[in-house]
Amino acid sequence: MNIGQIAIGIVVLLIVVVGLLVILFSRTNAVQKTGYGSLVMLSLVSMMIPVFWIIENQNQATSQQQLQSYAINEGLKVYVKVCTDQCYAIGQEDKLLFEKYLGYNVADLNKLTDNQLKAMITSGNYNPNAPLPSNLNTIPRRDQFGGQLKAIDVDYLFALIRSADPTYAKKQGYTGDAAKNGFNGLVEYLQANAKNLYDQAVTLGKNGQFGEAVDMSKEDTVKVRILPAGQVKVCTSKTACFEYANLKVKVGTKITWTNADQVAHTVTAIDSSNLSSPKALPNIFDSKTLETGKSFEWTVTQEAYNLNAGSHQLVYYCSVHPDMQAQLTIVPAA
Repeated sequence: MNIGQIAIGIVVLLIVVVGLLVILFSRTNAVQKTGYGSLVMLSLVSMMIPVFWIIENQNQATSQQQLQSYAINEGLKVYVKVCTDQCYAIGQEDKLLFEKYLGYNVADLNKLTDNQLKAMITSGNYNPNAPLPSNLNTIPRRDQFGGQLKAIDVDYLFALIRSADPTYAKKQGYTGDAAKNGFNGLVEYLQANAKNLYDQAVTLGKNGQFGEAVDMSKEDTVKVRILPAGQVKVCTSKTACFEYANLKVKVGTKITWTNADQVAHTVTAIDSSNLSSPKALPNIFDSKTLETGKSFEWTVTQEAYNLNAGSHQLVYYCSVHPDMQAQLTIVPAA
């Protein structure tokens, strides 16, 4: 029964009560008056039951909204405490550049079902395509699996991650603070409560998740090898990696990539706006398949320099192994 039906029912009861009152006061017989008086009281009580039901449901709905808002806020605190391995980066004007958990972008986690997401948070199932933290004990998981998370922490983290999906909030009927994206408060929370983590996130944002650039901007030609993952210090994949995760070059520099791995790879420019689901930009460059020992040459263009006007950074990857990614930081020609 919805609110409209209840309202109609109340109106009908009011009409009945008014009719009974008219009849009551038109009677002179005491017995009849008593009978009609009882009917009036019964009708009034019947009318108040749905009113009380509406009030109770409204109180419950308000309580659910408040609990969700509280869970999001607590989830942010837990997230900052347990997610310590390049989980977020802060760019210019304190803009949050990305947020991750267990090596996954939060947007990808929100593609999971509720049960799948809670199971992942509970078990600490790390992204198999992302490099593992140097200290595996820092991977957050439930205390029953040797981690530091309590059951309530799992619920809080779940609420925080789901808050980044507006369709989920709408589906659940959340409004106001219960429908906010909890990650929008991350920068302010770090500034107020974890200045060291804020500084680390700013540094990560400045250098990019590919680390500090190796400066070869004075060179006219540069050679880059594709190597097994274990042979590269900064690596975004467990499959293989480009020799330099972040390379500073100038417009006009000729770069030669050589596949020194035992499996085939490509060198393909991508749109850096979503690195979890890369979109190839073959108009910038694309080597196609490079078998072992094969090379690909490309000269840095003005178009590549202008691709990302703010940072002048260009990300590329292997289309065979999309988690293999690296970055070019481009400067103007001398």
